[in-house]
Amino acid sequence: MALRSLLAGPLLKRAAASLSQQAAAASSSSSSSPAALQALPAAWAALRCLGTSASPAAAAAAAEAVAEEVVDLSDILPAPIPIEQQQEQGYYQDLIVPVFDLERRQVGSYTLGGDIFDVPIRRDILHRVVRWQLAKRQQGTHKTLGRSEVRGGGRKPRPQKGSGQSRQGTIRAPQWRGGGVVHGPVPRSHAHDLPKRVRRLGLQCALSAKTWERRLLIVEGLRPAEPRTKTALANVDALLAGAPRRSVLLCDSSKAGEDGGEPLRRSIANLPWVDAIPQQGLNVYSILQRDYLVLTRAAADLLTERLRRPIKPCSETP
Repeated sequence: MALRSLLAGPLLKRAAASLSQQAAAASSSSSSSPAALQALPAAWAALRCLGTSASPAAAAAAAEAVAEEVVDLSDILPAPIPIEQQQEQGYYQDLIVPVFDLERRQVGSYTLGGDIFDVPIRRDILHRVVRWQLAKRQQGTHKTLGRSEVRGGGRKPRPQKGSGQSRQGTIRAPQWRGGGVVHGPVPRSHAHDLPKRVRRLGLQCALSAKTWERRLLIVEGLRPAEPRTKTALANVDALLAGAPRRSVLLCDSSKAGEDGGEPLRRSIANLPWVDAIPQQGLNVYSILQRDYLVLTRAAADLLTERLRRPIKPCSETP
């Protein structure tokens, strides 16, 4: 039993490595089903063999044999549904949304992964992530002068005795006008740590909130015909037709991407209610700051791949 427990760690690591490899392979494809379930039979076989009287070699052989099998998840996972049929939020349901052009004409459809765009919305996680972002970007250059840093006050202002007044050693003491400050702020960093899992969950919650509120749009591309403010204004007005107010965050694949890039940023430079950000820099604060979020198809693919990538990949060796 002791030998079996010692081998449990390497077997589970091997099963987890198979899980991470299959998840990475599935994230690169267009399928939105979580391929992490593909390696669950291998882990289950290893645990089952470890819990019985089988030898460690038999357990390892069973885990490797089952890991090579390909499991069909079409009968296990629910089929994607149109976003109009979504009745409740937070059930990890894949959603089919329309894809628009810059004139809001539907040109196709896109499947949003339920593990990213339909997770339960947790306001506490959103609060933690926003607080972490604001604290991290705070400059922390505040500074006051103490009694030893204020200019002057090098001599004793009056004799110790005989004047009938209080005893003073310097005119730059804190109780004097123009004196130093006691326990004042000093330059420091306000940043604090936040686990990567919490940060990723906060981004998923923000994306799920925009999806549930029907304020997430998928477009084929955001590159304007010409980099002019008039062109960008017409495109945004067409995309936000019927919106109560114009406040939108545009997200493309990268600053040099073909779906937006530099022409997009030059055209919206004079629009204070429009922001543009690449998918690599998409964050919770920017999403919640604007009413609408517009993603390009390429940005949605890259974002889905990034959020499905393992935070801490398993090592190849057990």
